[in-house]
Formats: sequence, C-alpha cells, structure tokens
Amino acid sequence: MESRTMKIGMAPIPFARRVNWQMIIVPLLVLVIALIFNAYSEGVFLSGRNLSILLRHTALLAIMASGVALLMIMSEIDLSIGSAVYLVGVTIATVETSWGFGLGPAIVAGLAVGLMLGLWQGFWVAYVGVPSFIVTLAGLLSFRGVGLYWTNARTVSPMSESHVVLSEAFIPPTLTLVLGTAIFVLAAALIMVAALRGQGRGDQAAFRRGLLRTAFLGALVLACLWVTVSYRGAPTAFLWAFVVSAAMWVLLERSVFGRNAYMIGANRAAARLSGINVPLNIFLGFALMGFLYGVGGLLYTARLNASTANDALFLELDAIAACVIGGVALSGGKGRILAVLGGALLLMSIDNGMSVMGVSSFVQQIVKGLILLIAVTVDIRLRRKAA
Repeated sequence: MESRTMKIGMAPIPFARRVNWQMIIVPLLVLVIALIFNAYSEGVFLSGRNLSILLRHTALLAIMASGVALLMIMSEIDLSIGSAVYLVGVTIATVETSWGFGLGPAIVAGLAVGLMLGLWQGFWVAYVGVPSFIVTLAGLLSFRGVGLYWTNARTVSPMSESHVVLSEAFIPPTLTLVLGTAIFVLAAALIMVAALRGQGRGDQAAFRRGLLRTAFLGALVLACLWVTVSYRGAPTAFLWAFVVSAAMWVLLERSVFGRNAYMIGANRAAARLSGINVPLNIFLGFALMGFLYGVGGLLYTARLNASTANDALFLELDAIAACVIGGVALSGGKGRILAVLGGALLLMSIDNGMSVMGVSSFVQQIVKGLILLIAVTVDIRLRRKAA
C-alpha cells in the first residue's frame, strides 16, 4: 500500500498541463493563414513590402495588447484604450502643429496626458472600488468626447517629418542584421545561463528546455530578419513594439510586481493574506497602461501624419481579442506576453491578408469575431482536460 501511494504521488504531470498550447497553436495558425493568403494573392502576401506593412500595423496592436494583458492577468479590464489613444493623439498633434511647440514638448505632453488618464482610472478602480469594466467604459465614452469637443471633430495635421519617422522610417538592412544577431546572442546566453543554474539545482530537464527555447528564439529571430531585410530593413514601429514587449516580458516574468500580478489575478484574497498591497499594484498597472496610451498616441499620429476623429476606433477590442487568442484568461491569473504577441500578429495577418485579396472590411470583422469565439472555446476545452 505504501509503495502504491508513493507511485501515485510521483505520477508525472499530464502533458496538457505542462504545455502552453497557445505558444504552439497560434504560431501554427499564423503560418497556415500566411500560406493560404499567399496562395490566393499570387505571392503578394509574403512579399517583402507587404510583410513590412504587416509588421508596422501589428506594432501598435502588440503594444496595447501587452499592456491590457497585464490588467487582465490581474483580473481587470480596459475598454478605454482606443479613446485614450485618440485623446493622446489629439494632444500631441495640437501641441506640435496648432501651438507650434515642436516634437519634444509634444511627446512630453502626450505621455503626460496618457499617464494622467491611467492614474485617473486606476484611482477609481483601486481605491474607490468601482469595477474596472464600468470605469473604463466611462473612459471609452468620455475620453473620445473630450477629444472631439476639443477639435470639433476636425483633423489636426500635418505632423513634422521627425515625428513621422518614429513609426514610418526603416533601420538599414545591415544594421538590422547586426542588431538582430546581437539580440539573439544576448538572449540565448541568458537562457542557457538560467538553464545551467536550474540543472545545478537538480532540475535535470532544465538544460533540454534551454536548448528548445534557444532553438525557438533562433527561428523567431531568423524569420524576423528575413522579413525585415528583404524590404528596406526593420520598420521603426517594429522597434518600438520590440522594446515595449521585452520590457513587459521582464516585468511579468522576472519581477516581484509580475509575480504579484499573477497572484492577484489567481486569488485576490490569498494575495491580500500574503501581504501584497493589492490596491497599489492595480493602481500601478493602470498607470503603466496610461504610459502605453502615450506611446500609442505618438505612433498612431506618426503613422497617419495626423490626428483624425476616427483614430484608434475599436482598438481596445482588437487588443483584448489578441490577449484572449494568446491565452490570457478573462478570469485572471494566466497569460504570457509572447503568446499575446502571436495573437496580435494573427489578427493583423487576417486584416492584411483579406485587404490584399480585396475582401470587405465588414467581412473581416465577422471572421475576427469567429476566430475569437473559436479561440476561447478551444482554450476552455484544453483547460478542462488539464484540470
């Protein structure tokens, strides 16, 4: 009886529980969709020029999705992203063009407004106790209303050339290759050092996992280099997305704040009992989201060379959809930034591919809605099997 009990206690963890399925399924879906669109577009979809456009358009969504992923992991939500990005864009465009202060003061003003919007919403959620759904729904309505009233729904333009290059310029191919190689070498070294430390602590599978992660990273970097070098180099918007996503990954995976975020989302009562200052962490999460509003407004106005009344319309829905497709649990406590980036790329690939094929934008919305529904259904079934 004793030996049987020991065997049961030592039973291996089920495979479904050990594997992050989104990290496997989402890249495969992106690959399949890319091949289908490329076949039907006679090679246009996988051309260097179109892939460069795809990366630029994915960059903004990836930045916003990585921010709202943090809030969703904390079991919060943000429905105001599009309106907040629009209001920040109005601020930047007005300071730069109508008031004539130039790019530097415009960036400072935009980041400041974005941060204030995040702090405002964070205060109501964390310290007043109003549900984030209600607070950010109010933000969705009021932030865009402020921007429309301020400009009388007019377009504010043009941006300076130095502003436009923040999103629409390219890093030369040679420099792109050097940067990409350097990033891979540094990241691979960090992965293998961590793997060797894990093996030294008795984790016999750590080294093998390190090799697999390094191989995956190498394939990802190689794909990015192939895409960017084939057409003028890496877009500067892609560089913004890489920096923000890397920072968010470090914050969630390698910091006390990140560990607290997962615990708050998984079990808020237990988090309080363990000594975590739950209101402060939620407040800081919304503050960080506010800073990303500023980055989003800066890139959006750079991409369009203007601020228009329809800027970032429904951006919050795409960002939340990217998170859900990437495996972030709506109930909180679960999610990975890399999978969220895959979800953003999947959504933008669908938009881009159907646009290349001349499909109506209304049909694109239908398809994205169905993909979101299917992704949630698959995620629920996989969790039930892993339980």
